[in-house]
Amino acid sequence: PQAPPPRGEEEIPELEIDVDELLDMESDGARSARVQEILVDCYKPTEAFVGDLLEKIRGMQKLNTPQKK
Repeated sequence: PQAPPPRGEEEIPELEIDVDELLDMESDGARSARVQEILVDCYKPTEAFVGDLLEKIRGMQKLNTPQKK
């Protein structure tokens, strides 16, 4: 007989977060709201993930901002 799949693996939804969309947003509040909206079906706590993601996006914004000479 075939073994059943490990519990929980088939329940993991595949999510896509558009980083460019987040970079185009005006504020961290708007970004946070958008990511929370995407993760609405996620049953695990998302606060730490969202915080880390916003921190990385802030770093990316600094890289994308042209430096004045």
